Amino acid sequence: MSMPPERPVAPSRPEAPRAGRAVAGRRRGAGKRFLVVGDVLDGVLVHTTAASMGAHDPAAVIRHRPVGAAGNTATWLGWLGADVDLVGRVGVDDVYRHERSLADAGVRAHIRYDARTATGAVVSVRNGSGRTAMSDPAASGVLSAEDLPVDLVARADIVHLTGSAMLGGGGPDRIAALVARARSGSARVSLDPSSAAVVRAVGASEFLEALSGLDALFPSEDEALALTGAPTVTEAIEALADRVPLVVVTMGTEGVLLGRRGRTPQRVPITPATVVDTLGAGDAFAAGFLRAWATDPVRVAAAAREGTRVAARALGFVGGRPPV
Repeated sequence: MSMPPERPVAPSRPEAPRAGRAVAGRRRGAGKRFLVVGDVLDGVLVHTTAASMGAHDPAAVIRHRPVGAAGNTATWLGWLGADVDLVGRVGVDDVYRHERSLADAGVRAHIRYDARTATGAVVSVRNGSGRTAMSDPAASGVLSAEDLPVDLVARADIVHLTGSAMLGGGGPDRIAALVARARSGSARVSLDPSSAAVVRAVGASEFLEALSGLDALFPSEDEALALTGAPTVTEAIEALADRVPLVVVTMGTEGVLLGRRGRTPQRVPITPATVVDTLGAGDAFAAGFLRAWATDPVRVAAAAREGTRVAARALGFVGGRPPV
């Protein structure tokens, strides 16, 4: 099997960085400030022809990349020209390296460190049949509400909580505390559950109870089903919309389903893309959606279309982050 190129020619950055892109007389994200809270990880990304345990692929493509849902979403927001801060936690030896990587994408990083715990890590292995991933949250797994500065929350227009490494540790009380701290200012608060496995580990009902006061929820189809136990995604989104004002379910090639209480779910199709790597596409979608939603909280279908456009760009790169 031939390997796809690791990185095609990078698309040009949007004009007017730090201010958003002009669309139909508007500037998406202009004057808005975003705060992303979650996991910043080290990634080992493997593309192999091996299809079974015990196989040896001497021509595998193996790359080390900074990854993590929060880092991915924040860097796409920065690449889009948004004004964005990130709060995360890494091992003490890796603070500068991750701060530099985020700063290169236009992100103000507020990295906490833990002298007793290493930086969290992900190993992602993909072949012609699909992908499998293994993660160790480490430092990201102990990120807490106490790590989230009140002054940053007070200045934000949108606070986005994301990352299975961050949400998977500490149980529902920790998630509830993070949501409560994010709500302590005037910002709208969104959360991406990030993993159906995390939902099951925390407990679906406990996870949902921890989301009290949330403005928007960004589950995948699997996460929506895990959170509700519903037999179909339509029933799942209706159940979630009874708890959260806006539910945005990403469904891969099936597009995006938008749910609001008392309304029929609305489907938004994907933007066609050449797929090199699916890692981080959902994080890129969240960045595109949030930037548009910050400017216009009513036209959520337009925000979803912007999200799919950013996700389509992300699919053309290895590793989940934009080129810088």
